[in-house]
Amino acid sequence: MQLDRRISLGVLSGIGLALTGVLVFDVYEDWAVQGNTLASTMIENALPFALLLLVFYTVWKLRGPEYDDAFLGLVTKWTVAGVVTMGGLTAWVVGIQVAQNELKPAIIVLQTMVVGAAAGLLVGQRTATVEQARDRSRREKERFQSLFENDPSGIVGLRSHGERLVTESANPTFESLFGAATGKALSETLPQLGEGTLETLRERTISGERFTTETTIRTEEGQKHFVVELVPFGTERTDDSRSYAIFQDVTDIQKAEAELERTVDQLERSNEQLQQFAYVASHDLQEPLRMVSSYVDLLASEYGDELDDEADEYIEFAVDGARRMQAMIDDLLRYSRVHTQGEEFEEIDTDAVLDRVLRDLELLIAETDAEVTSGDLPTVFADENQLRQLLQNLVSNAVEHAGDDGPPTVHVDGENRGDGVVLSVADNGPGIPLDHQERVFELFEQSSRDDDGTGIGLAICQRIVNRHEGEIWIESDDGEGTTFYAKFPNPSSQQSNPSGQKA
Repeated sequence: MQLDRRISLGVLSGIGLALTGVLVFDVYEDWAVQGNTLASTMIENALPFALLLLVFYTVWKLRGPEYDDAFLGLVTKWTVAGVVTMGGLTAWVVGIQVAQNELKPAIIVLQTMVVGAAAGLLVGQRTATVEQARDRSRREKERFQSLFENDPSGIVGLRSHGERLVTESANPTFESLFGAATGKALSETLPQLGEGTLETLRERTISGERFTTETTIRTEEGQKHFVVELVPFGTERTDDSRSYAIFQDVTDIQKAEAELERTVDQLERSNEQLQQFAYVASHDLQEPLRMVSSYVDLLASEYGDELDDEADEYIEFAVDGARRMQAMIDDLLRYSRVHTQGEEFEEIDTDAVLDRVLRDLELLIAETDAEVTSGDLPTVFADENQLRQLLQNLVSNAVEHAGDDGPPTVHVDGENRGDGVVLSVADNGPGIPLDHQERVFELFEQSSRDDDGTGIGLAICQRIVNRHEGEIWIESDDGEGTTFYAKFPNPSSQQSNPSGQKA
């Protein structure tokens, strides 16, 4: 139970007055009744009177506003406990000795010393605990003060006073942004916050609720954007509740986000242009190409007998060039559609996809007398059509470029590595030099073992794996074959983008 301030001061004053009355009566009794001199009587009671003066001085000091009800109540309880303990012990000892018809001053002094020792021990332990807590509080305060003064965000301490929020403290960052603020109303320091925001901050300070908002404020350095977070503190919610407002400058972050949005817009426009190019490649370019091929064929059939061998060779070059251009246009079209026309990702039976790929490549495998084997392939979370395109490109690439010293040998395998599925296609070809292994995935880049490819097939493979947020790489030693690896992440890492579409 916490004593009221007036009750505590009244009890302390009453104890002082009661003890004063006892001492005055003792002086009167010795001087007037027993006939002792007044001087000797005053000397006898000099120490008690001095202690009483100290009591009254302390009570007078405790009237100050710096001491709250809890402090006064604790002092009062300890004072009452001391009076009751000492008075009770003295009464007990003197009473026992009176009952025995013998007063023993030495025993009285000894008993008083026992109580003094216990009281001193208790008060000393209490005082040491308070000092320890005060020292710990001082260190915490110094640490908080260091954080407060050196925080890169602007921090201001606020107190709700009536209808206003008054600034009690501000760190150097806040004052460098908005000027001196201590002692002013927040509305005077930052009128740009607006009445609605200021009222919300005041209400949340009183109710003890955290609050976050964003605002734009003009400073000496120009227009800046801030995230403002209100952090109330204190256990009791009153009209004088307190809080901290933290102003975090996010201007650079906002600019970076705006720049990112512009970059995304540019990428989207680039994708649109790529789709337009794909349309041109699939229609406008292919039509004149077919016309060129048709007229070259007509030229060969109509005038073949009239032309010499050199002319026939020229016609053959033209047909071959048209064929290669057609293949390049088809590959560019597939490359451009990896992102724009992809399907949803799902669990795919990789063995079944490989079977379809090998059926499509039956003619190539038969012509090269190749041997294609496979292990037990794990399921993959992917776009089925693009997985088939990936395996077809890698297997056909391996068949076409393997087997310099005999029939091509290709092995397709896969394993689940916990964080994803890794598929591999290994061949017995001449290998790819280390300095060429990264470049083979670039558009129109051909490895040293390519002869008549378009240089787009492996770029398509990389684009497919990128869409699946995976990795593709090569392990190869010159003259010892090549293994292509493609890693597909587990479904859990792709849930935020289940369709695989990218901005």
